[in-house]
Order: sequence, then structure tokens, then C-alpha cells
Amino acid sequence: MRKLILYAALLSMIVSFIPVYGTEPEVTSPSAILIDAGTGKVLYEKNADEKRFPASTTKIMTGLLTVEHGKLDETVTIGTNPSLVEIGSSQIYLVPEEQLTLEQLLYALMLESANDAAVAIAEHISGSVEEFVRLMNNKAKELGASNTNFINPNGLHHDNHYTTARDLSLIARHAMTLEKFRNVVKEVKYIIPKTNKQEERNYITNSNKLIWEIYDQFRYEYATGIKTGYTVKAKQCLVGSAKKGDLELISVVMGAEGQKVYSDTVELFNYGFANFQKVEILKKEQVVTTVSVEESEEKINLLAAENFSMVLSESERERITTEIETMPGLTVPVKKGEVLGVIIVYADGSEVKRVELLSSVEIEAPEKSGYRWLWIIVGFLIYRTIVTIYKTRRRRRM
Repeated sequence: MRKLILYAALLSMIVSFIPVYGTEPEVTSPSAILIDAGTGKVLYEKNADEKRFPASTTKIMTGLLTVEHGKLDETVTIGTNPSLVEIGSSQIYLVPEEQLTLEQLLYALMLESANDAAVAIAEHISGSVEEFVRLMNNKAKELGASNTNFINPNGLHHDNHYTTARDLSLIARHAMTLEKFRNVVKEVKYIIPKTNKQEERNYITNSNKLIWEIYDQFRYEYATGIKTGYTVKAKQCLVGSAKKGDLELISVVMGAEGQKVYSDTVELFNYGFANFQKVEILKKEQVVTTVSVEESEEKINLLAAENFSMVLSESERERITTEIETMPGLTVPVKKGEVLGVIIVYADGSEVKRVELLSSVEIEAPEKSGYRWLWIIVGFLIYRTIVTIYKTRRRRRM
């Protein structure tokens, strides 16, 4: 295969930008991570694989499983277990035989951080808390969160209930791909109407102050979610998300002291938006190169089969290279959209992406005139033979 290194051409593929640079973020919390929500690329980390107690950030997993496995318009009849959650913990005081929709419980779970709602959801979806926890741990493994072990659906303390900042970022990244989950965690307030057992609950408020609109001491204008958590042993935890332009970030801060959970999160977001940008490497149907067809004057433009972008700092951008491989000995016929090559994108010499290159046109094989005349001659000879035989037999009969 022919290989062409496109150092110069790459500059035209990447949109230009002028980044604002600074030092690494000053994060006081013992464990933190910042990732690009689109690709999962890690932009900053600090003790990201240290096992820690997640507190109510556990409910991100509970919430995403609610969206994936539940029917939100279903009626949930509360059993006896939800009302037995730890006294003094966050809850909406569900009572046995009370009826709410699964959607109402989801809002209570993610905004008010209701521990009793978590138990009610678990029992409704899986039949028991134990079965739901098994579902949680299986999903964690599926998402690559290999240093996570859940014991309950709400995050109330247990010594064997743990995760890491990195694992939480993987779980949150998946959760934010679910439209309903995104819509829930960005809301500031929610009202649960009167049920068969209790009056209207008009106090459901998101515990994440990054998205508050009135009390704006901790408000972050680009924030879109996600979930806070606190226990005495876990201290303050916050999984946050923010979007500016076409760049979306997810942050995790664990074990923070007091309100530093917010200042650390904002520090991470500011660092990410200042130093990284989503850079378009390839655009679908962009002409990448041109190839010749053997024994022909035809040339074919090869088009990128898909869009491809990367989140890069300026220094990383300078270390991106590409390589093109095309089919050798290309001959007709060629179909439009046929794969005729590939462009390989490298970062620091390591392959990060392969994008197929497609033919922009269709070229049919030319008719071979020599064969056509040969068949005409053969046909004529067969015809003359048949006529001659016919005439000979006719003369004999006469």
C-alpha cells in the first residue's frame, strides 16, 4: 500500500484557535478527575484510582438504571422498606402503600437525593434491593468501572461500598448520553403532586448548587448537572458536568472539605475550557486525496467516510500526524462509495483512529470492442452455416 504522511495538509484539516494557557488547576480535594464527555479523554487527574466512599453520587448509577430499565409512567406502590431508611438522612418520607410514578421517584432521587426513593426504585425494577445492587455492579463492570463495588442504591455508608473518581467519571459519562437523565439533572426544582397518602411535595430542590439560578454564590454558568454526595466518612463529593460551545466536560471531586467541593469543580472546568478545544480533524465527505486508475486517465477523489474530532491542547495539536493508505493497482470498474483506502490519525506516534476513504464517483469498465466484433463474426458464420445446410437439403429433395 502507498503511504503518504500529510504533515502540511493536516494544518488545513484542523480548525485554528488561540488557547489561553495556565498552570494545572489547584485542586484541594484528595481525589479528582476531569474528562471530555464526548471521547472520555482524561484532561486532568489526581489520585483518580484511589478507592473512596461515593456517598450519594451512587445515585447516578441508580438513576441511569431507572431510565434504562424502567417505564417512567408506571405507578409504583411503596412497600415497607423505603420508610425504614436511616433516620435523618435525605428523603421524601415515603409511606407504605403510597403511590407515585417512577418518573416522580427519579426526580426525588436525583434532585432531593432521596434515599427512600432509591430503595423504592430498586424494589420496583428488580424486586429487591439485593437484586438491584447486582444490576448496579454488573453495569459498572460493563462500563469499565472495575474498582467499584456497590452495596446499596443510595450511597448510605458501608465500608465495602466504594468507587474511584475515574470510575465515577465513566458512569457519569454514560448517564449523560441518556436524554431523560440529562433533562432531570439540569432541573433546579420539581413538584410531586398530591398522592393517595400525602399532600403535594413542592420542596424538591436540586442539591447541586452549580445550577442554581437565584442563590448564585456557587452558580457556574456552563453547568448542566450532575450529582452531589455527602456522608461523614465520604466528606463532600460532586460529579459535575458543564458545556461551553461544542466542548462538554465531566468532573469528579471526592473527599472535599466543605464548600471547597464547588471551588475545586469550578477550577477544573475553567482549566478544561481554557486549555482544550474540540478540533475537527476530518469532516464527512471531505476530499482527503486523489488516486489514479491503472491503464486510464481517470482520477478519483477519495472522501472521508465520517466526521472525526479530537479534544486537544495546543501542544498536543502540534503532535498530531496522519498517514494515508490506498489500494494498490486500482482498476475499473469502481463503485461510488467503495472503500479505496484509509486515513490513520496518530497522536505522539500512537494510532488513535482509522477513517475509511470512499470513492467519490462510479466508473464503469469500458466495453472491449474486439470481443464484440468477434461475437458478431461468429454469429454471422453460424447463420451462414445454417442457411447453407438448409439450401443443400432442399436441393437434394428436389
